[in-house]
Amino acid sequence: MKQRGESVTLTCDYDLEGGKLYSVKWYRDNEEFYRYMPRLRPPQHAHRLEGVKVDLERSSARRVHLRDLTFKSRGLYRCEVSEEAPSFHSAQSEAFMEVYYFSRENPRIVGHERIYELHEPLDVNCTSAKAFPAPALEWHMNGHMVTDRSLMIEYDPEPVPQGFYISTLGLRAQARPHMRVRCIASIGNHKRERTVLIGNLLTMEMLLK
Repeated sequence: MKQRGESVTLTCDYDLEGGKLYSVKWYRDNEEFYRYMPRLRPPQHAHRLEGVKVDLERSSARRVHLRDLTFKSRGLYRCEVSEEAPSFHSAQSEAFMEVYYFSRENPRIVGHERIYELHEPLDVNCTSAKAFPAPALEWHMNGHMVTDRSLMIEYDPEPVPQGFYISTLGLRAQARPHMRVRCIASIGNHKRERTVLIGNLLTMEMLLK
């Protein structure tokens, strides 16, 4: 998983066991974008493909370096290695590369500011900043992750301009004294979080005054 705007070096390890290399070809979603053929001069050649910018100076028979990744760079990458005659043996390997964007902005929590009666269901929502792909959201109450789906309201990710998404997750657990809730937004191993206190509780003692 790489962030938009970053560079990446993809490697293709192989052992010809004494054979001679004929070609190494690279594909994204079955479209060729780079090849290395030692018999040619120069041996490297890059094909135009949207979202794929090959840095030939940093690419070789065993690796290809891509610059300025965009969301269109994501896809299934495959390298294909072929031997010279007479065998023309070939082998290939592939892996999916995800390209993400995750704002440094923490998720926003709304609804915690109002006054709740004790044990009244919360009406609290957590909304992520814009990102790609849509971040996963989770709730924690007083240090414990909320796993009961009946206490949460899931919303479909909302598309916003430039190909980003915003995620929202509601929390409807019962209000309790000294309640600390935390929302965590994540894409892969990358996380953003925000914690708030549910401090405005209307107790029975207040009602009797």
